[in-house]
Amino acid sequence: MKQIPNKLYEKFVLRLKPILTLLNKTKKVIVSISGGPDSMFLFFLTYKFSLKNYFKIIPVYINHKVRPKKEIEAEIKIIKTFCKEKNLTLITEQINPRKFDENTLRQLRYEKILEISKKQNCQLIFTGHTQNDVVETFFINLLRGSGVKGLCSITPIREIEKSKKKFYIVRPIIDIKKEEIIRVLKKQNIKYVTDTTNLKLKYTRNFLRRKILPLLKNINSNFEDNILSTIEILTQTNNFVTKYVEEKIKNFVVQKNSCIYIDLNKFLMYNDFIKKESLYRIISEIALKRNLNFQLGYKKVVNQVINFLNSKKNTLDINKNLKLKKSNKKLYIIICEKK
Repeated sequence: MKQIPNKLYEKFVLRLKPILTLLNKTKKVIVSISGGPDSMFLFFLTYKFSLKNYFKIIPVYINHKVRPKKEIEAEIKIIKTFCKEKNLTLITEQINPRKFDENTLRQLRYEKILEISKKQNCQLIFTGHTQNDVVETFFINLLRGSGVKGLCSITPIREIEKSKKKFYIVRPIIDIKKEEIIRVLKKQNIKYVTDTTNLKLKYTRNFLRRKILPLLKNINSNFEDNILSTIEILTQTNNFVTKYVEEKIKNFVVQKNSCIYIDLNKFLMYNDFIKKESLYRIISEIALKRNLNFQLGYKKVVNQVINFLNSKKNTLDINKNLKLKKSNKKLYIIICEKK
């Protein structure tokens, strides 16, 4: 194994510090691998780290069924060859999407990986998001009209609770640029494949990556570093706002068993920003815990609730699983169990 640049490996190790205690306890990690350069680089660094820290690597490949069979077979062959060299066993699974947009595929992919994680009794999942992905996601969320939280882009670690158990999506190479990754792979003679769907401009991310971001680089060669600095400031702002809003929520949200209600006498005294941020967090937390899907998106749901509070209506059906009711200065959040 040839030496890789110390600064890159140090960045990888630094991102693992928050989960080292859990890693040392569980002694296993799932690595989501596609055969592309980012995931092969992640796989390579994770294996290198495991040699000194003695934990099991469980590589997982998800077939999205969006590309030619020959291309998928070529990917799996490359991954299996790498696994064989390292004495690892690859798990291959597939998803069956009805829609082939980026959000649907990502959601189904994570659902499948979490399903595998549960079977493997593994709480840690490594994914190959890079610094480039952080910048691209910032612009995607900006175009969608996301709030501060969305503009924070991709977090290094994301906690997910499923079936009363916590899982952690970890992005250890999130501080490393794509061009650095390609250089290391070539130097290490590690094979990878190019996903042909990454060349299709119908996908927003690809259009940004191939058309818009190169133009911005012509205007300012350091624009990516500037965006990352902005994301850092927004993340600090969001952390402050989150802590502040969570303290305020305690003042007006009451939960008794399965019943949740908001004390409107206290809630309505706050400004519109606090109201909307509070509702966003309340509704998103309910959705995540109950696995509810809002096709409109949280932002539009929050606006629905605000309009409902300003109306003379007494009830509002957000969807078949979530209903609101006003009564005696209380806003009841009624959760209907999925059938």
